[in-house]
Amino acid sequence: MQNVSHVKELFAHTIVYGLGIILNKSLNFILLPVYTKYFTPEEVGLFTLVYSLMLFTGIIYTFGLETSFIRFFIDSENESEKNEYYSSSIASLFITSIIFSIFIYIYSESISGFFHFDNPAGSTIMIKLASIYMIIDTVCRFPLLLFRAKLDTRNFSLLNLITFISNLASNIVLIVILKQGVESIFYCMIFSSAITLLAGLLMTRRYLTLRISVIKIKTLFNYGYKFIFTGIFLILIEMSDRFFLKYFFSEGIVGIYSANYRLASVMGLAISAFRFSWTPYFFNLKNNPENKKIISSVFTYFMFAGLMLFLLISLTADQLVRIDILGFSLLDGKFRSGTGILPLVLLSYLFSGIYSVFNAAPFLNDKTSQILIMALSGFIINTLFNLLLIPDHGIYGAAAATLITYAVMTLIVFYYSQKIYKIEYQWIKIAVMSLIALLIFITGYFIIDRIMLPDMFKILINILLVILSFSIMNLFKIIDLKKVSILWRKTH
Repeated sequence: MQNVSHVKELFAHTIVYGLGIILNKSLNFILLPVYTKYFTPEEVGLFTLVYSLMLFTGIIYTFGLETSFIRFFIDSENESEKNEYYSSSIASLFITSIIFSIFIYIYSESISGFFHFDNPAGSTIMIKLASIYMIIDTVCRFPLLLFRAKLDTRNFSLLNLITFISNLASNIVLIVILKQGVESIFYCMIFSSAITLLAGLLMTRRYLTLRISVIKIKTLFNYGYKFIFTGIFLILIEMSDRFFLKYFFSEGIVGIYSANYRLASVMGLAISAFRFSWTPYFFNLKNNPENKKIISSVFTYFMFAGLMLFLLISLTADQLVRIDILGFSLLDGKFRSGTGILPLVLLSYLFSGIYSVFNAAPFLNDKTSQILIMALSGFIINTLFNLLLIPDHGIYGAAAATLITYAVMTLIVFYYSQKIYKIEYQWIKIAVMSLIALLIFITGYFIIDRIMLPDMFKILINILLVILSFSIMNLFKIIDLKKVSILWRKTH
């Protein structure tokens, strides 16, 4: 019963964190009809490349302090110590972020030239705007991290709601009403992050103190620095395929690829929600004698949810993107040539989530240096397959390279984790779930999709197929849907 209660608690946090993350990050999906209607594939491609560079530098900006802050904040024995960790993190990163951004701003034209962007003037402006955004974004992460560490899902979601409203409103004003260029996306990001930072500091003001501890800053950096390299390798795995596509093809191809990639972001948001709740949660499981059974139970339910999401999105997306509402469609016609990559991208997200679950063992046993080796291995594998597959297969090669990378990384981390912290997973249930999902996917994707039917009928049939998979799993007691419904009610 204790395992069930832990799964319920984690599920509850995942749902609430998911709502917060969806509010914060779902703009990539919600605004996709706007971006693909008002901007060309070349413009979307340019924005994607600059944004990818920003994500890469963001790892350096934070110095790995996100993970170390959560750990030491949770482990702190009193409020005074917690306050010092929080204030010291913000103060130190604010200073270093300004230094980094000044450098990037001054050399923005040279950075643009180094990557040979098709629009040098436009890319230079975006790089300058990104440098300003990075200062604000780096600091405004920490109120959210504090709420994660405290498992304060209410304030976490509220702060994300503030970000969502300010970002969405500014995008509509600048792009839809004022018809500004693609660089206006960065203006919106700067505005919403500034609002979030002010709100976050006000909401966490009781944790702010003028006592900035150099010793605690050193402690945070000494623990967190290793995550810089891990983060860099993981970001390169996520984003380097865009630059390979630009090198072998064009920025327009990058725009088509990234737009279709965003269609799969619903799965990405769900995985992010799980990670956000799972990371602090397994830190709190460290001294729990039942942690192995808890992790095993969590993994089974994670696989069930992940496979159902994969089926639902992959079987309906191709029809959903063609539905036109008031002149807007989920994906404008000039971007739809890449919808075939969706199953590959969705499976990549699923494997990245599995990788996160298996990562529990190195963290629980303080073997975090091994995570760096695994991330490096993933980067090497990803680079190799990008070079092998992209020249001949384009965006399909890029998506396949990402999937292969995460699949191999998952096998590596599983092998290592079982050596240092053996967990008995429910492999028979997981195998049967996967087989059912595969059969449903083949039926919907390769048979139903080729029948001459209206799109709405295909969507309905595919949804019924997903429901059928639920029923089969329930019938054979693979997953008890009554327990799933109980878990859902516990979160409301």
